[in-house]
Amino acid sequence: MKNAFFVTASIACGKSSFIKIANSMGFKSISADKIAHQILDSFSKELIEIFSPFNTDKLNLINDHKIDRKNLGKIIFSNPQAKKILEDFTHPKIRIKILEQMQILEQENKPFFIEIPLFFESGAYKNLGKVILIYTSKELSLKRLMQRDNLNKEEALKRINALIDIEKKVSLADFVITNESSYEIFQKKSIKFIEKLSKEANEIL
Repeated sequence: MKNAFFVTASIACGKSSFIKIANSMGFKSISADKIAHQILDSFSKELIEIFSPFNTDKLNLINDHKIDRKNLGKIIFSNPQAKKILEDFTHPKIRIKILEQMQILEQENKPFFIEIPLFFESGAYKNLGKVILIYTSKELSLKRLMQRDNLNKEEALKRINALIDIEKKVSLADFVITNESSYEIFQKKSIKFIEKLSKEANEIL
């Protein structure tokens, strides 16, 4: 789709910040995470049953009638088999919802953004649009993740190492926006990039 731009990264790199900036400029977006959260909550009973054999620490997987994603994360990032089971369960459902929303936004003939943390890992969205990578070094994303989610180094590394290395993603992306300093600098870079993108799209149209 000519108007579709996928936004991906590693963890704690600034994907959501980029999307918020784009939204503030009047551009629409789709969030794979939001869709995933809806699916997790919709199938909470099934998921509790599926992951009970892996829940050796008896973690509470339900919080306020919704899946406790932090505790679910502790299970799946500690067990590759559990992680694959979750991905096999959720990814096809997420893809259907994303493609439905993409079809609607494509008709508006204006650039739109799809935030997918696992874009390269899933391999499910190839050739559907250009890919924007928000780049932060592994060391800095580790530090940010520990601070943001109150994780120790071991827990944070498990999450980062479960993904394709950020340096490999650089070679796979169509565009790279670096986010290694202040939010203000990243904001300026993002605005400049989006404005250029929009201008080029208008010239093509």
